[in-house]
Amino acid sequence: MRPQRWIATLAAALLVASWSPHALAAPDPYDIYAILPTTGGASFLGKAEAEALHVFTDDLNKGGGIKGRPLNVIVLDDQTNPQIAVQLMNQVLEKHPAIVLDGGPAATCRATAALIANGPFQYCLTPSIHPAPGSFQFSALYSSDDILAVSLRYLVARGFKKIGVLNGTDASGQDADTILQALIKTPEFANAGVTYSSYEHYGLTDISVDAQLSRIKASGAQAFIAFTTGTAIATVLHGMQNIGLDIPIVTSPGNMSYAQMESYKAFMPKELLFAGPPALVPEQLTDRGVRDAVAHFTAAFKAANGQRPDLLAAVAWDPMGLLSTVLAKRGLSASPEQIRADVASTKDWAGTLGRYNFVTTPQRGISQNWVIMERWDPDKDAWVAISKPGGGIGK
Repeated sequence: MRPQRWIATLAAALLVASWSPHALAAPDPYDIYAILPTTGGASFLGKAEAEALHVFTDDLNKGGGIKGRPLNVIVLDDQTNPQIAVQLMNQVLEKHPAIVLDGGPAATCRATAALIANGPFQYCLTPSIHPAPGSFQFSALYSSDDILAVSLRYLVARGFKKIGVLNGTDASGQDADTILQALIKTPEFANAGVTYSSYEHYGLTDISVDAQLSRIKASGAQAFIAFTTGTAIATVLHGMQNIGLDIPIVTSPGNMSYAQMESYKAFMPKELLFAGPPALVPEQLTDRGVRDAVAHFTAAFKAANGQRPDLLAAVAWDPMGLLSTVLAKRGLSASPEQIRADVASTKDWAGTLGRYNFVTTPQRGISQNWVIMERWDPDKDAWVAISKPGGGIGK
């Protein structure tokens, strides 16, 4: 065959190939919008969530996506501003999505709740909201009620009866106040003689809390709770060092970030405690399905960026895994109503945070039975378990 004819034949073959169904009909991605605080005061949350969504999407798509279609997560930055979150949600609703993620914190999820009263399905990535049963809003992680109940139970089990409190004045802090004031009146803690020896507040932008911590110290508190996250908790830890307050501090699991622990090295207290998941203390895992989920989660991050995933990653990972499972069964044309119904009826789904049952725990799927008290161990550069699930200690 002459060179010219061979070239023409090859060109024709390539042209025909370019018209093949595979070339012309590459599957469109399935879009999920995620409104996250990738800048602003909660950027440490949003950035971690965005990275987890990226790793999850790549991992899923390498395995064929959902029914052969790639998953695509579109991240929008609300700048940790509820007003901007509302604006972005209104823009997203014009696209008529079936699913939307909200990265929190609580204030943004509360601000957008009314907009999704009739759908789409919304997964809010914070424990500090309490969606109405049957609504389109679902909440990730354990409830803040469970987190604080487990925390108090652990402190009482250690013999601590005088507990100090230092909460922020934001929506998450207000939520914690409501829960803590209710918990101390329950028979479990009232009969144990638990008191709040000093109850303090501070603004999340305050640069010092030395005065509040001094009052907690003077009250004879044996331990204290500071249910806040990010820069605000760093201010508290600095203050403890400043005034020589050397008692256990329980803080929000929203701080269970390896990067944060690294940044706190210079002023790390002796006992920085969290009500956290078994995923970060895998030696505690006896449920094979959850153990396998944690192993896959860990391997995906190692392959993607060589990093260890932490709680902030898990909080975004599990909702995506659950929703992908639902879509694979129901189909990608599933309506918000169908997705809500399928999630609400899920009874036995193994994720990185535990085994989910939305029938017994509506809108959240996971309860305090999976919450373990954990301490950050600087020597091990890891969290270690210090309680049984539910916060009890001993045999």
